Amino acid sequence: MDKNLFYVINEDGTPVDAKALIKFKLNDNDYLVYTYNEINENDMIKIYVTGIASDSYKEIVSDEEWNNVKDALKVFAKDSSPLGDNFISNIKVLGEEISIRKAKKLLVSQKFANTLASKYGEEVSAPVVPETPVAPVVEPKVSEPVVSNISDNELKLEKTIKIPTFEELQARSKTIQNAMNTVTSEEPVKPVSEPKPVINNSSVNSRDYEEQFKKDVEPVLLDVYAKQQKRIEELEEELSKTKFDLFEKQKETLSLNNEKAALQEKIDSVNKKMDGILSVINGENK
Repeated sequence: MDKNLFYVINEDGTPVDAKALIKFKLNDNDYLVYTYNEINENDMIKIYVTGIASDSYKEIVSDEEWNNVKDALKVFAKDSSPLGDNFISNIKVLGEEISIRKAKKLLVSQKFANTLASKYGEEVSAPVVPETPVAPVVEPKVSEPVVSNISDNELKLEKTIKIPTFEELQARSKTIQNAMNTVTSEEPVKPVSEPKPVINNSSVNSRDYEEQFKKDVEPVLLDVYAKQQKRIEELEEELSKTKFDLFEKQKETLSLNNEKAALQEKIDSVNKKMDGILSVINGENK
């Protein structure tokens, strides 16, 4: 059994085995980092981070607090040296059942997680307290008698850690299986790792992109521009012809109107002459 084991009481009220990686104090707040050993195909492990007070959790709410916690984890993971005195937390975790909700999640390398775990020292950092009576051990519900031929170390461990019943083990196994089934559906969290040095190759990339643009894009743009320009010229020519035809028709109409007016004037003149001749003839007949 893992020496850093404790139990997380999930939203269903079921205790689930969890491994404590590191506990620390930051800005007068205590924090706990733990894992269910969920490892993906890229050998990355999911870890959980929560604020903690006594036997319960304190949710990390603000972005500022969460960023401070992540920065602290990066510092802790840089080397395996013990935590400084100002970071040591005296909250007792191992062997306890702790209710936790809305823990923050990170996907990190196993080396990152192992470095954090190497700093866990509840035996060193916990204050010395008077020995308290040991809680009665819950015996498993089995028909066979409990085997008593176990070592002294195992007996000592039984006195400090509550043995789950058969039904509890079934519930934990089912909960862990459900959690593993849902791991692949969750969006991967950006691994917390040391930033890699950035190589300033902007000038090289800029030249490459410029040459690629001239080679692949400029000919297409020029071809499109030439086609558009040709189409514009065709439209302008067509518009010019249309205007010319319209002007010619207007001139023709105006000319016809003028001819019509002149012809009407001649007809009127002839009619007047005819009227004069008719009036003379009529006068003679009388």
